[in-house]
Amino acid sequence: MNATDSLLVPLVDAGNLNGLKHGLGSRYRFWRDESGVRHVFSVYPADAAPDYPDALAVVTRRTPAGAIAMWAGPAGEAARNAALRTHGDEIHIHVFGEEGAPTLRRLMDRGTVLSAPRATGLPRCRNDRRHAA
Repeated sequence: MNATDSLLVPLVDAGNLNGLKHGLGSRYRFWRDESGVRHVFSVYPADAAPDYPDALAVVTRRTPAGAIAMWAGPAGEAARNAALRTHGDEIHIHVFGEEGAPTLRRLMDRGTVLSAPRATGLPRCRNDRRHAA
């Protein structure tokens, strides 16, 4: 497992798009799906991602090692809300084209959105007595 592998979303960060002039490469990012296929995503600030009707959004958190996928689902309000909930830094969007991207589309077609669990406190112990092992 790599430092940028997500435990909940089956995508692996595959780096920036290189070779574009004027810093445009940072606006795009590659992600590999479960079958190892690389897909290009547009990168947006978490609060400024556009609504696209046929697109997969991935909420990410930036780390020194790269981006980590925290949530995957439909683009738009659902993605922006997920970014708030998971403290996401960016939203990466893949607009489905003619290729269909069946592995990515399965993330949309599951009917449930994959996401990191919300942080909650530990349950209180009902019995305060300490036991010797």
